[in-house]
Amino acid sequence: MDTFDLRAYLAEGKLYENEIENELVNKLKSLGSELKSKAEKVEVSPKDKEINEIGLIGVGALVVGAPGLMSFLGKTANAIADVAKKGTDSAVFDKETYKKGGAKNLTQTKFGKGLVDAGHTLEEFYLDSIGGWIAGAYPSKFKDQHVNGKVVDGSELDKITHKIYTGLLVAGAIGAGVEAVNATSAIVSSFEGGTAGLKAKEVADLAQKIAAM
Repeated sequence: MDTFDLRAYLAEGKLYENEIENELVNKLKSLGSELKSKAEKVEVSPKDKEINEIGLIGVGALVVGAPGLMSFLGKTANAIADVAKKGTDSAVFDKETYKKGGAKNLTQTKFGKGLVDAGHTLEEFYLDSIGGWIAGAYPSKFKDQHVNGKVVDGSELDKITHKIYTGLLVAGAIGAGVEAVNATSAIVSSFEGGTAGLKAKEVADLAQKIAAM
C-alpha cells in the first residue's frame, strides 16, 4: 500500500524548493539562448588592439569594453533576483538563516540552493557563450582561446569566463538582498575547478557592477 504523505512532503518544503530551482533553470536557459545568439553577432571592441598590446587590464574592464555584455549580464541578474523577490516573506527563504540585507550562508536558503544547483546545471553552456562574446569583442587576444564554440580549458579566457559567470550568479543574489561579501563567499565556495584561485574582491566588485545595471 502506498504510504506517501503529500501533506508532510509539502510541509517540508521539498516541492517548493524544486520549483525554485526549476524556475531558475528555465530563466537561465531562456536567457542563455539569447546570450549564445548575441555572442555570435558581437562587434569587435574599440579596445581590441589596445588590450592585445598592453595585456589584461582586469575582468571588469573587459566586460565593460565588450559591446552589450554588461547590459545583458545585468538583465540576467535581475531575472535571477526576481525569483527570490516573489517570496522573500514566504518559503523561498529559511527565516532562520536569512534576513533582508544579508545572509550568513546563502546556500542554507532554498533560493541559495536552487541558485547553486541551477548554476551548476548551466555552467558549461554559459562559460562557452560568455567566452564567445569576449573572444568576439577581443579577437586579437582571445580568438585562439575559443575554438568550435568552446572555451579552451586552462586558457586565460577560461579563467576570465569563470570569473564573469561567478560574478553573474553573485549579482543575482545581491539583487535578492544578500550582502555582496556573503553572496560571493557562498557562490565561490560552492563551485570547484575553475573558481579555484578566484579573487573574492574582484568577483564582488564585478557582481556589484552587474547588479547595478
